[in-house]
Amino acid sequence: MKRTIFRFLTTVAWLGAASLGAHADTPGETRKPDWLQAVQRTVFDGQSDDLATAGLGTAGLTEKAPAPTYADTLRPKAAELRRAALFLRGSSGEGFGRLYGPNVDPRSGAALPDDGKMAGTEYLAYADDGEGRQNVAMLLQVPASFRAERPCILAVPVNGSSSLYRDIVDFGYWGLRRDCAVVYTDKGLGNGVHDLETDTVNRLDGTRTNAREVGREAHFKASLDESKRQEFLKSFPHRIAFKHAHSRQNPEAGWGRDVVRAIQFAFYQLNQDARGSGDGPYLTRDNTLVIATGSSNGGGAALYGGEYDRESWIDGVVAAEPQVQVQPNDAVMVERGSTIRPGTGRTLLDYFTTAILYQPCAAVAPPDAPRREKLAFAENRCRSLKEKGLLSADTMEAQAKEALAKLRDYGWEPEADVLHASHYDIAPDATAAKYASDHGRFGVEDRICGLSYAAADEDGRPMPIPADVLATIFATAPGGAPVGPVDIINDLDPAGPRRSAVSVSASTGRQDYNLDGALCLRELATGQSADAQRVQAGNREFLASGDLHGKPTIIVHGRADARVPVGFTSRPYLALNSLVEGDQSRLHYVEVANAQHFGASEPGYDNRFVRLTIYHLRALEQMYAHLTQRASLPDHQVVRPTPRGGERGQAPALEARNIAPIVERPSKADQIRAERGRVTVPD
Repeated sequence: MKRTIFRFLTTVAWLGAASLGAHADTPGETRKPDWLQAVQRTVFDGQSDDLATAGLGTAGLTEKAPAPTYADTLRPKAAELRRAALFLRGSSGEGFGRLYGPNVDPRSGAALPDDGKMAGTEYLAYADDGEGRQNVAMLLQVPASFRAERPCILAVPVNGSSSLYRDIVDFGYWGLRRDCAVVYTDKGLGNGVHDLETDTVNRLDGTRTNAREVGREAHFKASLDESKRQEFLKSFPHRIAFKHAHSRQNPEAGWGRDVVRAIQFAFYQLNQDARGSGDGPYLTRDNTLVIATGSSNGGGAALYGGEYDRESWIDGVVAAEPQVQVQPNDAVMVERGSTIRPGTGRTLLDYFTTAILYQPCAAVAPPDAPRREKLAFAENRCRSLKEKGLLSADTMEAQAKEALAKLRDYGWEPEADVLHASHYDIAPDATAAKYASDHGRFGVEDRICGLSYAAADEDGRPMPIPADVLATIFATAPGGAPVGPVDIINDLDPAGPRRSAVSVSASTGRQDYNLDGALCLRELATGQSADAQRVQAGNREFLASGDLHGKPTIIVHGRADARVPVGFTSRPYLALNSLVEGDQSRLHYVEVANAQHFGASEPGYDNRFVRLTIYHLRALEQMYAHLTQRASLPDHQVVRPTPRGGERGQAPALEARNIAPIVERPSKADQIRAERGRVTVPD
């Protein structure tokens, strides 16, 4: 079979509906899905622009490299927004550009001469029911090295609520280096931002336009008619709606479907290309290798995709630090040392709302916690928790230790103690509010718990979003607040709406990180109010069954993860899978000591933790070898890499010798056991 020849010119073309047709008697992999909407095609030469680094090269993605700029920040071009969205600074100290990265050959670990730049073709598309309400965005990257005679597809549900380009530099490039087509889906989240004041929205490519003119092709548009929009702005000016928080779709309920649809889109488009070039036969599920992989809630979506897929679209799954929420089952139990935890973990909103209650106070306890100095009102939160009867200790030191103990008792690992301050600073109550609104299918006008989103001035008061921030928000926002001056607003501050972090709680009269809002969100997760029942009903729509239908699967998760703790997610998922699938299970679990959730390399992180991405990439290599060469997959195990050490902020560079391998058969001291719903994890 001839290899498809690409013309390496940077061009863009819209492929109309006529070119998307397929004969009714063709196989499912070649037939145009009913839900597939407009497709945009761009070809990259691999020099001025490329698939993995947007022309910057790996050297242009390191911590010292300047961020991409715009010719006109008020009118950025789609290509400029793409480059800025793809830009992700990697830390050389953590190994980026040396041990992993687009410029590193996954086969040998050697640096490649192209600096990570890869030529090929890119397709933007979206899945929708025709009404323009879902608009689940998809991105297909086909490298010039794609081998039609040995085809493979890597399917990536994107991390968090970020843009489609978020995971390319982290690990998506691995598929390109393996000559695979890589298809991403935003899972119905993504960077859709509707500024209600200017009534502008993002298109699929990130550029902004008038909400009334764009019609059904808006990335996201709040479901408010003109009169309701004007009425809402009279009471709450300058407000902003985000796709994840305000789509009214409860998108998590469709994550498994979205992963499979992205794969179906990839098959269809690749077969369209083959038809146009005259190359055949068609790509099918029988002759094409497909791996689904993701990180954080992308990792959870990869598992949901494995559960949803009953038609053999997916050959293997690799999930990193998966945010997966598991169906209740009292037969499940997880044991680590003397700690035994019955049941199948906790839902995201349950542990997120517990975190935002106690983390600000618990941050006072560890003396050297990263970012502790940024939590100016931590002591105020301790005092307010004491007044509410949620803490019993009398002194500040004792209250902080009590709050930390509550987090441990609830399920956080002791290795996460030092991370609570930075995690609260990185991802505070705005994230919990986003998910609560999402699960309950609330709109922007509902302002659950008196919370809304807007740009804020130096005093924290809502203001119009700066024009340059709005024009480029597609590339900078992580699918919600905070981003630049845009943050979550406490509309119930007695002195008027103010940024939640500096607002006053009405019930305490002090700046305590809006304890009232945190308590309200907690009630939505666990309470009995009408709104709480609505949120909890939405949560039940997507709880995982643990049934992967015998698919080979690897989960890698950092033991110190304070964002998506292993005790709420991966461990109980492994336990439930062992109960549901029993001897037919092909799930393999790797827990990585000295690894946490975020890729931060700042002081206090640098000397303590090894980046989990390295193990994600190694798991992908092991899955690829298993599916192509029948290599064995590793038994459940704890892997113990050696942190960089040294003084905080001055840690030596990570070297290959620091990275303990994932072995096929671990020693007894590192074995994790899973049998009939019970998981035993060694210390």
